[in-house]
Amino acid sequence: MGEEEKELREEAGGGEEAGGAEAEGCGGGGEAEGCGGGGEAEGRGGAEEGRRRRGEGRRRRRKKEGEAPAAPAPPPPPPEEVEMRVFMHCEGCARKVKRSLKGFDGVEEVTTDCRSHKVVVKGKKAAEDPLKLVERVQKKTGRRVELLSPLPPPKPEEKKEEEKKEGEKPKPEDKKEEPVVIVVVLKVHMHCEACAQEIKKRILRMKGVQSAESELKASQVTVKGVFDPPKLVEYVHKRTGKHATILKTEPAEKKAEDDKGKEDVKAKEKN
Repeated sequence: MGEEEKELREEAGGGEEAGGAEAEGCGGGGEAEGCGGGGEAEGRGGAEEGRRRRGEGRRRRRKKEGEAPAAPAPPPPPPEEVEMRVFMHCEGCARKVKRSLKGFDGVEEVTTDCRSHKVVVKGKKAAEDPLKLVERVQKKTGRRVELLSPLPPPKPEEKKEEEKKEGEKPKPEDKKEEPVVIVVVLKVHMHCEACAQEIKKRILRMKGVQSAESELKASQVTVKGVFDPPKLVEYVHKRTGKHATILKTEPAEKKAEDDKGKEDVKAKEKN
């Protein structure tokens, strides 16, 4: 029993010493140092936490501002079937409509209903352009077709092509130069009036010749039109067998002015 009592006393003594130390830590100057120091530490920790949160908020705002705008949602996929209204008064009409779409590119199945006059065409590829199906049925059956399904949205590539075409300015048409009308005077030997008329008749058949006048006394033929003078000489020789030489070539406008001037001179002389 003596040993047990000693152990109990030692434990009791250790507890008193611990209590005294605790009292020193929290009481008096220790209280001022220990408890007051803990309050300051907590204050600093709260300030740091506030700064950290504000910094995170600023970083989030910057990230949102720097992010690119979200891309537009892709267009919905086109429907895999097309519904049309076609007048059909019997099963024979329905079979005719089915045959018109048989073998058409993209058509997988065709369903007809004579009572409601409806035709349903299944096929993803065919549904991309329902207007082609409408044209096909109209062409093959000769019947009026009404499209009931909505048109699919245009593809991005088609949109770009349309915008490109709209953006392109029409090029100004190149103005073609108007052909110049000329007057050519030929020297051709003619021994009678019949020869003069025959040469005139032959020359008028040449392409581009507008008029021809022959002068028997001067052995000259005046030809007006749009043509190549050397080719006119070749034409005369080929058609009449007569040799012709070019005496003068000038624009028709100048010739008209010269004729007008001559007429004015003659009128003055008469007066």
